[in-house]
Amino acid sequence: MSLQILEARSFSECVQPLLSVVVPTYQEAGNLLPLLRKLKNALSHIDWEIIFADDNSPDGTHSLAKKLSLHDRRIRCLRRVGRRGLAGACIDGILSSSAPYVAVMDGDMQHDEMVLVRMLRRLQDGEGDVVIGTRYAEGGSAAVFSKQRSFLSRTANALARKLLGVRISDPMSGFFMVRREAFETFAPELSHEGFKILLDLLATAKSGLRVVEEPYEFRSRQIGES
Repeated sequence: MSLQILEARSFSECVQPLLSVVVPTYQEAGNLLPLLRKLKNALSHIDWEIIFADDNSPDGTHSLAKKLSLHDRRIRCLRRVGRRGLAGACIDGILSSSAPYVAVMDGDMQHDEMVLVRMLRRLQDGEGDVVIGTRYAEGGSAAVFSKQRSFLSRTANALARKLLGVRISDPMSGFFMVRREAFETFAPELSHEGFKILLDLLATAKSGLRVVEEPYEFRSRQIGES
């Protein structure tokens, strides 16, 4: 399998991308190349970078990411040794970015990369500080969920909405985009523990963030296990 899947760019072209895509990873080596191909297609007209925040995966995720970065400077990898946790990986990845806009998405391609362009446009238009990818608003879907998983997901979201006092349809989403400056305002108060960085951000910011939602269809994982 060829590593040269993206056009190499000079350092000067990649100093400050418009968008950073942060992907927290653990045991995702098999998904890196397919994900990069999808992002290359979706973001072809945007200056972007991807930051893999890897929790020292034993399958060599970080090694592959670093090899890929030799061929494309848009690819970066943070190898987190002695630190574990989805929230912490997301925080570290976002804070390592210099882009004005930062997206967080899973590495298993269950999140629709084509939605990133719509999210970015809404932030650039000043509609909000955070755009949440939602499965539960009109136009969104989580049809791949089993009945049990769908029930648990909707119940958890309902509880989160009640606790937060918000009308957001998917506060438990792991797919969102945020203005980096807005995130940095609240970053010192965020917990590095846990798995729901967006929920923590919303709870910490309270009414200090303007939030909008963008529907998408949640996809099934093709490689590995969730």
